[in-house]
Amino acid sequence: KMILTVTVKSDGSLYVDKEPVLYENLTEKLKAKAMENPDPDVLLFAENTLPYQNLFSVLDRIRMAGLQKISLQAKAEIRP
Repeated sequence: KMILTVTVKSDGSLYVDKEPVLYENLTEKLKAKAMENPDPDVLLFAENTLPYQNLFSVLDRIRMAGLQKISLQAKAEIRP
């Protein structure tokens, strides 16, 4: 079973499987990854200082890629 990780830092920077990704490219990147392995689980790591609005917009982008199995992983400090 494939697991994708999406990391959002408090400065808004995004990573998919530790690779930097621009916000506007997130959906396409996830779609491409999901084509390799359909229906992956997504672990969403977000710094606890990230505003909720930013978190929800990233969640929307993940869902727009057709991914539904998303679990939020809270972390105080993330170093990709």
